[in-house]
Amino acid sequence: MPSSPKDILRQQFDAYRRALSTSEHNSRSRRICARTKQHPAVQNAGTLMAYWPHVERGEVDTRPLIGACVAAGMTVALPVVTRFEAGNPAMEARLFSGTDALEANRWGLHEPVHGERILPADLDVIIVPAFGVDQHGHRIGHGSGFYDRFLGDLDCTTIALSFDACMVNDIPTALHDVPATYVITETTTVTPLSRSRASSSAR
Repeated sequence: MPSSPKDILRQQFDAYRRALSTSEHNSRSRRICARTKQHPAVQNAGTLMAYWPHVERGEVDTRPLIGACVAAGMTVALPVVTRFEAGNPAMEARLFSGTDALEANRWGLHEPVHGERILPADLDVIIVPAFGVDQHGHRIGHGSGFYDRFLGDLDCTTIALSFDACMVNDIPTALHDVPATYVITETTTVTPLSRSRASSSAR
């Protein structure tokens, strides 16, 4: 069966991420985290939901961002998968209280499974993982639909993190796809809803 356009892009983005050296991956991730921490939506947030990175798969390493938010007194939550059923996935936000409280699920993702549950309505900002993104805030994830289902009924700021090389003009979308409010890369912050773009040189 021929690969879909999304699958082809996912493979391209995955190949790029896996080809990054450890030092390059760390450097690029730190730059993305620094830009994200300085974003006004994050600066003004009381409760932020991030994700614990699967570094072996080349995800943007969010640990510097999580550490900075905790140090600033912010409440930080991480996702916990509660239903793995194909076509009917589910997850919830739980309080991050430190690395010692994280446990790996069946996919190797580290979760605060015993942390206090945080209601979706109490989240000010959600940091969303992505293989890649486009200029309109659409992203390519693993294809399971966890985040789209979780975000479907929420009205809060979402920020998709991606490497510069994994941002394209357009990604094929479906009706259930939920675009991010902002996209942040090493050098760029994109505001899709207003179709405006602000760039600055990496430092």
